[in-house]
Amino acid sequence: MVRKGTVAFGFVHPAEVSIYFTLAFVKTVMADALGPKRIIAHLPKYSSANISNARNAVVRTFLDETEAEWLWFVDADMHWDPAALDVLLEYADAKRAPIVGGLCFGIEDGVLFPTLYQWGKDDQDRVTSFRMGEFPENTMLQVGSTGAAFLLVHRGVLTAMRDKGFNATFPWFQETEIAGKPCGEDVTFCARAGMLGYPVHVHTGVEVGHHKSFMLTADMYAKQRKDASCAADE
Repeated sequence: MVRKGTVAFGFVHPAEVSIYFTLAFVKTVMADALGPKRIIAHLPKYSSANISNARNAVVRTFLDETEAEWLWFVDADMHWDPAALDVLLEYADAKRAPIVGGLCFGIEDGVLFPTLYQWGKDDQDRVTSFRMGEFPENTMLQVGSTGAAFLLVHRGVLTAMRDKGFNATFPWFQETEIAGKPCGEDVTFCARAGMLGYPVHVHTGVEVGHHKSFMLTADMYAKQRKDASCAADE
């Protein structure tokens, strides 16, 4: 029987994890143990280059071996405030907001970008995914897709996706292609959720650090955009 309001903490990891992740994980688990006691399962899974396999394995274990209502994906190079889970659960809802992420950032050629995406058409009238450069602060924002590095998902979404049978080997996460371009496993997951009528949200007030060789943060992104704007005005 599913236990309402409970959470399984699922994380995929390489051979090593970030110290920032470890600190945030310990603080979150301690805060929950001393408070609401919502986290009832921990689902670590080693990931090689094919992260889809690891993410799907976590989902299978979540559905088959836990009674938690929510699966909370956190990658092993993320850093967050222990209160982040409280905020996600406050805004999440099994029907209205069954998929809620935090504000995360990636980096490409030295330039940061928020992992916020919307669907649209390219110049050949093909449906594709576009990055959002700007976003409202501290807002529950509906998006087309987001990353799975810090993502709270309701059990009902995962069950429905499995029952739909998008792919027998990769029921939830799968690297695919959109409009002739590679598509990450997390964007595919969000696309499948959308096909089933489940919206995807990101709460931009839940700022999550992404530890690469340095930490990618919302403040760094804001400074980068300000510097670029000033340079364009000169």
